[in-house]
Amino acid sequence: MFTQTVRKLPSFASFKHLAVLSESQNVQLSTSIPACGKLDVDFYFDTISPYTWPAFEVLTRYQKRWELDIHYKPVFLGALALAAGNKNMASNPACPNKAAYHLKDLETRTANFFDIPFKMKADPFRLIFTVGSIQQQRFTTAVLQRHPQYMENLLRNFWVRSWSEDKDVHTAGDITAVALLAGMGVEEIEDCLAAMKTETVKTALKEVTEEAVERGAFGAPTMFWHENGENEQMFWGSDRFEMIAQIHGKEWLGPNPSE
Repeated sequence: MFTQTVRKLPSFASFKHLAVLSESQNVQLSTSIPACGKLDVDFYFDTISPYTWPAFEVLTRYQKRWELDIHYKPVFLGALALAAGNKNMASNPACPNKAAYHLKDLETRTANFFDIPFKMKADPFRLIFTVGSIQQQRFTTAVLQRHPQYMENLLRNFWVRSWSEDKDVHTAGDITAVALLAGMGVEEIEDCLAAMKTETVKTALKEVTEEAVERGAFGAPTMFWHENGENEQMFWGSDRFEMIAQIHGKEWLGPNPSE
């Protein structure tokens, strides 16, 4: 059985007063270029985030090439943004120019650059602001705890179903369809559907979300790169991989090195 290890942190409410990062968050902003072999990345993600999809694909494409050990950290993005005081997400519907930019950027440039089959949803704001991601992220947390070998396929199929096929991903039926495509068996899916309703899974998701905020996260994707705990670097977004390669002495061959 896979055991998810998290740090016990205070409740979300205790973070609301934060205006700047605490000095206790020992995140370096180094420009050194060390030579390293194995590289670890703590990947804080929510499948509701379209910009997290390309980051995920780059991580999996470079996993062997960079000797990456990917530590999946599912978070509930709505609670994370609230706890971090990040009102940026909520500003999109109120700013037509900003919303139009994001819609165009995702469907044209981002999809083409990262070589992913992204297609803008007919109503993306319904998913982000009405439906949300709590069910998907609880199921993902349950899979991580109980059947972690399916994580890569599961996450990819969540993004494809939601952000390529424009289908819902929050009901039990939706989640089952995603999990089946990811290769999970019926009994394994039923096991995780039951587990996602337990306090164990709910608490784990909450604690990892709190952990992300405590470490300095304010959105998704947030990645903490380190070399066996040393030279830790925090990066937000999907457009910093060339910089990550430079800092950690890795070779960057574009978003799809197999081409």
